[in-house]
Amino acid sequence: MRAYDFWTETGTVESGTYPIASLGLRPSGEATANELQMLFPSAMPVEKQLAVADHVLAGVQRWRDGIAEVAERQRTAADELAEARAEIARLKAEREGGAA
Repeated sequence: MRAYDFWTETGTVESGTYPIASLGLRPSGEATANELQMLFPSAMPVEKQLAVADHVLAGVQRWRDGIAEVAERQRTAADELAEARAEIARLKAEREGGAA
């Protein structure tokens, strides 16, 4: 199965604890939103469940880190632009003040 949906600010992630260690993803808080429920087979040993959970966590962490990297670059660019504009304004004011 392959499904696509878009995350919104109201999306939720829910998890159940052992022995039914489930993971539920709902990209939107709407009642009719798609939902993905992940469960382990009942015979899977807890150590294998932990290994799978670690693998999923690593993937989600990479996803989050990539988003954070882009956000930081955008913040840095916006900060540099604001500083450049402030410097231009300062230089213009200095030039206009010195010409008078």
